[in-house]
Amino acid sequence: MNGSILSRIERLEAGKLTRSQRIMLEYFGKVDFKQIMYMSITDLAEATGLAEATVLRFCRSLGFNGYQEFKLRLAQDNTDVRGRESGGGYVADIMEDYRAAIDNCRANILPEQMEKVFEYILSARSICCFGVGHSYLAALELHNRLMKMGIVTFCERDTHFQSILISSRTPLDLLIVFSISGATKDVVEAAELARAYGMKIIVVTCYEKSPLTRFADIILSATSMESPVEPGAMSSKIMQLFMVDVICTGVHLTDKSRFDGFIAKSNVATAGKLI
Repeated sequence: MNGSILSRIERLEAGKLTRSQRIMLEYFGKVDFKQIMYMSITDLAEATGLAEATVLRFCRSLGFNGYQEFKLRLAQDNTDVRGRESGGGYVADIMEDYRAAIDNCRANILPEQMEKVFEYILSARSICCFGVGHSYLAALELHNRLMKMGIVTFCERDTHFQSILISSRTPLDLLIVFSISGATKDVVEAAELARAYGMKIIVVTCYEKSPLTRFADIILSATSMESPVEPGAMSSKIMQLFMVDVICTGVHLTDKSRFDGFIAKSNVATAGKLI
């Protein structure tokens, strides 16, 4: 089935609607479609009072394989093309995206919550840093920073090895997982497995109400306005890396002299490898 969201809805309305389909269509009539573009399936389910499985069935009744495909079509129907003319207009747009990403992230950082994050990191026997796709960069950066401070960390990119690593962890270990959407199947499965083995879990995401956060002990979040047509936008990566910097700097300051010693040793160990 091809066509815009509106044309698909018109075809659906031409038939006999179920109760849940009527509820969904009534909600669509009350809100701007652009607002739905940035909602997780959990957000939309709560807004309509329906189950997530029901929302998924509605998307399929419109001819989509799943919720993400529905949002992608919705975003394509409502593309807001900003000025990208020469002369610096697009540069200002990019700068504003970056500034907004960091401002949103900063607004959601609570001192008492960060103290709990530092406590989890410092008391963990080991830390697994996971991220899939675009979020892997932040997980790797966190791993590298903490490892240089003498903290035992692992960062597996392959999802099979992630599962193998988690299977040897205990309640003494910590999982820190990055996901913009909080709905990526691989990271949700990793978090579910980590919960089964008793690991503490910190989730860094843009959606507090998402499948991934159900397994979280701590949620570090920032509001995201990332369009489905541009997943992995640089502003989202900057938000994640900003959070990595906040975490690592905060941990460092809890015992600066100790961590300075580890960093100095790591610098000496790699000094001869630099040209």
